[in-house]
Amino acid sequence: MTDHDRGRPILIVEDDVQSREGLLYLLESYGYSVVAAADSVEALETLRRDVAPCIILLDLTLPNGGGGAFRTAQLAHPRSAQIPVIVLSGRHDIESEAARLGATGYCGKPIDCDSLLALIDRHRLRA
Repeated sequence: MTDHDRGRPILIVEDDVQSREGLLYLLESYGYSVVAAADSVEALETLRRDVAPCIILLDLTLPNGGGGAFRTAQLAHPRSAQIPVIVLSGRHDIESEAARLGATGYCGKPIDCDSLLALIDRHRLRA
């Protein structure tokens, strides 16, 4: 068991099934606990169920409000507002969009696994 296993889960918010499953596989293979949501509504419900993730991986283009709407709702609740967010996107303006949302970091698509893992390790909340 790694130190990742003892910590809080990572919340993946990604509507693309292949991307979501790929991220789940990657993170679980590195010993992280992971929960996933397919859209912003499901992600907010996950947070309301007292899931306290150590970090959120947030796709920008989601059904039911998109990543921006999720981030606004997340920041409105004191309990979830402190959870760091890494924005995931294939958009050319990802850096400025991540900054506009107050995200901790960003990772372009296609995802560079080593870069993503380094961002997660650097920014996740420790249990």
